[in-house]
Amino acid sequence: MNKYLLLIIFTIPIFAQETLNRSEKITVKRKFGSIGMYSDLDFRTTDKKGYYYRHVEFGATIPLGKTWSTSLQYRNVYTKNVSFWILEKRPKALIQKTFKSNNAKWAVRSLQEYRIRKGRDDALRNRVRVMAKSNMDWNGLTPFMGNEFFYDMEKNEYNKNWFVLGFDLSKKSNIAPTIYYKHISDYVDGKWMSTYTMVFKFTI
Repeated sequence: MNKYLLLIIFTIPIFAQETLNRSEKITVKRKFGSIGMYSDLDFRTTDKKGYYYRHVEFGATIPLGKTWSTSLQYRNVYTKNVSFWILEKRPKALIQKTFKSNNAKWAVRSLQEYRIRKGRDDALRNRVRVMAKSNMDWNGLTPFMGNEFFYDMEKNEYNKNWFVLGFDLSKKSNIAPTIYYKHISDYVDGKWMSTYTMVFKFTI
């Protein structure tokens, strides 16, 4: 089956809705010796808020042996509040372990981000992510899935979760497309509230 037909089958239930909760991402990666550098742009839209979020991020990844790495990152987040944009600054650091099983490549990551927010106290948040990507190429598609747990140090609680399911497409002209479904859960006022977004990413 043609991979683009699979792409249509995967996304048509979402596009059938009037407005798509979506994120459009562009990531640029370069290597300088053993150090990887990247920059990332993200634009997010929902059916209720419209275009409400964007961020710009850059960072460097440093290998620590064959299966360990660390990364230093910085992100500016802009969130729309009625008619103006609010800036949040996020310096971040992470450590990651990768390994392989018979069917998948695994990556386990722990990220600490310091949130500098205008009009609010600064806050520290820990994000633990587990990702698994198939070792097999399925007609030009490589499926993956993962989960990310958010622990708010300020509130001392686990209050956000992201589950993702999607696939990488074959690289064309140095552009690697990725599409995935993200199930978002937020713990608000003693209850878990859920929504979704479709993510369309291009890595250059």
